[in-house]
Amino acid sequence: MFNFPIKSEEYERQRLAALHSYDVLGESFEHELDLLVKLAAQIVDVPMAYVGFVDTDKVFLKSAIGIEEKHLILPRDLTICQHTMLVDQIFVAPDVLLQPELVANLMAAVDSPLRFYASAAIKDEDGFPLGCLCLLDVVPREINQHQKEAIETLAKQVVTHLALKRKNAQLQAQTLRFNEFVDIFTASPEIHCILNRQGEILFINQAVTTLLDYTVDETIGQSMWNYCFRDDINKTVYTLEEGLKNKQKQFALDFRLISKHNEIRWISWGMVAKGDRWYCYGRDITENKRVENELTKLSFVASKIDNGVVINDANNRVTWINNAFEKITGFTLDDVKGQRLGDLISGPDTDWSIIERARAMTQQSKSFTVDMLAYRKDKTPIWISVYNTVVLDEDGKVESEVEIIIDITDKKKVEDDLQVLSLVASNTNTGVTIANAQGEVTWANSALEELLGYSLSELSGKMLGNLLSGPNTDRTSIAESRDKSLAKLPHSLEVLAYKKNGEEIWLSVYNTPILNDKGLIERQVELINDITQRKQVEREMVESREQALQLSEAKEMFLSVMSHEIRTPLNAVIGMTHLLLDNDPKESQIDDLNILKFSSENLLHIINDILDFTKIETGNLHLESIPFDLHTLCVDITNSLQVSAGKKGNQLILVYDDQIPATLLGDKTRLYQVLINLLGNAIKFTDNGTIQLQVKFKHSDENNTLIYFEVRDTGIGIPADKQSYIFETFTQAKTDIARKYGGTGLGLAITKKLLKLYDSEIEVKSTEGKGTTFCFEISFANNNTNDQVMAAPAVANLFTDKKVLVVDDNEVNILIAKRFLSKWGLVIDFAVNGEEAINKIMANTYDLIFMDIRMPGIDGFDTTKIIRELVGDYYKNVPIIALTASTLHNEHTKFKDSGMNGHVLKPFNPNEIKEVLNNYLR
Repeated sequence: MFNFPIKSEEYERQRLAALHSYDVLGESFEHELDLLVKLAAQIVDVPMAYVGFVDTDKVFLKSAIGIEEKHLILPRDLTICQHTMLVDQIFVAPDVLLQPELVANLMAAVDSPLRFYASAAIKDEDGFPLGCLCLLDVVPREINQHQKEAIETLAKQVVTHLALKRKNAQLQAQTLRFNEFVDIFTASPEIHCILNRQGEILFINQAVTTLLDYTVDETIGQSMWNYCFRDDINKTVYTLEEGLKNKQKQFALDFRLISKHNEIRWISWGMVAKGDRWYCYGRDITENKRVENELTKLSFVASKIDNGVVINDANNRVTWINNAFEKITGFTLDDVKGQRLGDLISGPDTDWSIIERARAMTQQSKSFTVDMLAYRKDKTPIWISVYNTVVLDEDGKVESEVEIIIDITDKKKVEDDLQVLSLVASNTNTGVTIANAQGEVTWANSALEELLGYSLSELSGKMLGNLLSGPNTDRTSIAESRDKSLAKLPHSLEVLAYKKNGEEIWLSVYNTPILNDKGLIERQVELINDITQRKQVEREMVESREQALQLSEAKEMFLSVMSHEIRTPLNAVIGMTHLLLDNDPKESQIDDLNILKFSSENLLHIINDILDFTKIETGNLHLESIPFDLHTLCVDITNSLQVSAGKKGNQLILVYDDQIPATLLGDKTRLYQVLINLLGNAIKFTDNGTIQLQVKFKHSDENNTLIYFEVRDTGIGIPADKQSYIFETFTQAKTDIARKYGGTGLGLAITKKLLKLYDSEIEVKSTEGKGTTFCFEISFANNNTNDQVMAAPAVANLFTDKKVLVVDDNEVNILIAKRFLSKWGLVIDFAVNGEEAINKIMANTYDLIFMDIRMPGIDGFDTTKIIRELVGDYYKNVPIIALTASTLHNEHTKFKDSGMNGHVLKPFNPNEIKEVLNNYLR
């Protein structure tokens, strides 16, 4: 009677997929369509109605009215709905009894006999039938066209309701997923943010608080660059702009951000440009950068340490070695790179089982330590200890290996020697102990028992350092020794210990740790000797050195005092001699005065020799390094000696090399002293002959110039057997030299010692009766700066209206100073002690002050310090020149420290005084 269309299996599969997409077969959808079904029943006026959804093999009745619960799920093959849903129009059976083929199916849905059945197909927007809206009654009935249209409309409303339900479910799912994404972004430890093209933050997650201490509200709307480390901004912006120009959309950058509390964080950024937005996520890599920096330092350290370091890749192939490894094995990086280390350093006697076990441990991601016999590149056998550490990646797989290679050949030799030692230890005089890995004694020989007074039973199980320590024992050294033992390092120790009877004893302890095949300490062997006697000798040597230092200080003080005490009266003698010669003496007095002048100056020369020699001996003489003109110095020296040479009928010649630089750096005064000594001796021991000073350029480099000096004379010469000791103190070539020619015998000794300060040696060549040649070389520093030699100032004859204060407690010195200074037009004032000088300086204005150093009460140093501390530029700037008879180097330092501008050495030389006046009163 009915002609229902037949659909394919593929169609049925698609229909079922459409049905299931609405999620209407479960219990949660039992009453969703109650109102629509109730309205349909009311429109047709039937007691039973439902919506039936046709599944694979069942039909599910939903929002059923007048149907018992047991009939809400029916077998599909017993229902007519599976057929009627396939037709396009409403299906109506006014009287079921008139259609027998329907009776069986319809009767399955209810217990009472049905007479009326109508159904409208429920089809989704794609036309797939999902089921039917069904109306039932126990009496026959007819429905009009309006009722049919209403039922069809309600069937469509069912589809609309289903579509709306599915849409809501999808929206809820999307909302849930969105919230989950938001939760992920919010809870993520990484920064997630959205920026506009100008870099303003449109969205950012809570990670900004965790990493940078800013709240989300503080950062929204702010420029990303406000938080960027300033040094990284230009580089980052440049990279982004260049990438965008090249159509690049994705970027991976590392740059730093500044937290709210000014902490710097390294962030690794992933940035994607899309439209007018930047989508960014950043991971904190501050720790990675720190580790990376540490690794860089580690690689630098590894390249400098004495132990070999080898880095292998995951396949046990060498990628890097340090210099120490090359020294230990002879293999270069080119030799081993890409090779397996065990293959290269093995040899005929290498235990291959050790290498195989090591490789097996690496494959198990385990580190290891082994000792093995290896071979250098030249096939020399060596024992090495290998400390291997595996570096794992995030997945726990081996990423690389780091191996520390230690040459233990010597240690192995010691172990072999210890085996021999153990045979004789019982009979040796040296104390021997064997301890376990913790340092507890397990055995000691009889020599140690006798040395310390403890028996083996008393020592056994004890740590020797604890047992022998006392009130004066250096426990820190013992602790350091134990640390070295734990580090498997052989070491030695000298320590004050105590015998059993309480007697102090100094012990020398040599500790050797013995390792097992696993590289762990098995035992420790110590050789112990009594060094009490040696320590006593060392203590006495220290005391002797302290006494020598005290003696040197006393000698230095004596030198200072004697210099002052001797030069002070000499100052009077020489000063008065100069004054008398300048004061138009009678002609009959001139010879007498010249004799007095010569004798006093000769005495001063002898004193200077003695004091200079003493200064050199006590280490108080130091060379200066200032610019000077060597040619001018040599010319001045030879000119000053021409009169002396002429008196003896000698010709004094200077031969100077023009290749020598115009200025050099050195101690002009000490070089002057050397040349004067040599030329003075040459003149002294030559009559009617020739004396030649030759100065020759040898070679020069960027920093230094080497100059050769030679003083040659045609005098009496030096006997060959005397030439070896003429440089000794108070020694002359012949016994009658001092009587015949004068001198102290110190000149050449001082010359030799002065040249030693220049790192130079003087040589002598002489033939008795024909003459003598002295020569030496000095390396002067080049004057590479703009410093120039100070030109000798023009000496002024008058210093009219210049006021000078002379502070000196010696009346003779005051008299001499007054005579000298008054002649040159100076206004002179005097003070006899420091207190009077301070009062006069505060009451008057002076252009220059001469300050004696040694005075009763406040000495010259303290007086100068007090003046310099007074308030006012005058007190800070007035020139103060020291008057001193001392030539000690430390006093020269005190001049500067106290605020003095310079010094003049007693006895006074009028020319030196004039030069000082000219420098400070011009």
